[in-house]
Amino acid sequence: MLGAVAFSSCIKEDDTYKDLLPVQPGQYIQSYVTTQNRVAMQAANAGMRVAVLAAEVAKQHAEGKEDVTLSTAEYNSRTVLSRLFNSAATIEEVTEGYKLTFNKYYQMPDGFYLSGSLVIRTGGADQLTDGAVWNVEMQPDFKLYSYSSYGNTESQINMNGGVTRLSNNGDGSYTIRLTNIAAAVEGIGTTASNWSTEGEGFVMRPRDTGVTLAYSSCAGKVFEVEGAASGTSIYTNIYGTGPISMEYRVTDALYVGQQIVSGTEECGFTSRYDYDTSAYPAPDVRYVYTFDEANSKYSFKIYYNGYTYPKE
Repeated sequence: MLGAVAFSSCIKEDDTYKDLLPVQPGQYIQSYVTTQNRVAMQAANAGMRVAVLAAEVAKQHAEGKEDVTLSTAEYNSRTVLSRLFNSAATIEEVTEGYKLTFNKYYQMPDGFYLSGSLVIRTGGADQLTDGAVWNVEMQPDFKLYSYSSYGNTESQINMNGGVTRLSNNGDGSYTIRLTNIAAAVEGIGTTASNWSTEGEGFVMRPRDTGVTLAYSSCAGKVFEVEGAASGTSIYTNIYGTGPISMEYRVTDALYVGQQIVSGTEECGFTSRYDYDTSAYPAPDVRYVYTFDEANSKYSFKIYYNGYTYPKE
């Protein structure tokens, strides 16, 4: 025992964690803001996934597989529907366009659990092709769930309305616009989000011009994304009297799947009266991502309150 203690005293302490401490409040801000944006983007993400599924079905029809449907189209021996959502999600064609229905006991690719349904109003355009505009409507039963790793505690988020619009811009890009997305955590009556995109919304396009929306074409490919959103959030302010206001922005971003791998992500609280300034000495944080494409690896730096991690 004494020998072990004597030996350990000769080992240099790994104190790199100390470099992280000054930016930890920024990490928390980034976690809160990105979670808020992910909640508000649920209908948009589902709508874009349906567009990917519809494009894959059309591609397979063109290849002579005319019996393939939205529910049965496969890629590498697994249905595209289950790859994009989960094995319990269902889709049907309805008068308005498409209807998705979810089972809350099956996890989505982004980690949330969904229940209820969404209706994608396609305006008669069964694909999100040139000039098409789709509206994704959250039905009254649509809800999100998350589970804490501590005690398996369930949190229910009620999605109470707002407008989600997807459009094909005719130049190879797609736009997502959110207007007044309302969500609230069950049991917290003083807090409700009112989240909207800014300017033109989130604009995305495949980086390679030969990539289409069909799943077999775009899976694992790089997409360019820019845009911003802001508003009140699902989180309570320091006084417990209402929601805290936030903003989210990505610039020159590259995504692979749901992961940002390059570009700049900015997250912040937008009113100094919403948050504890002693815990958060600066209201905003910036993440700068770098992608090593040759090795399919990404890294990032955190910039918060005059500090950088890892140190430059």
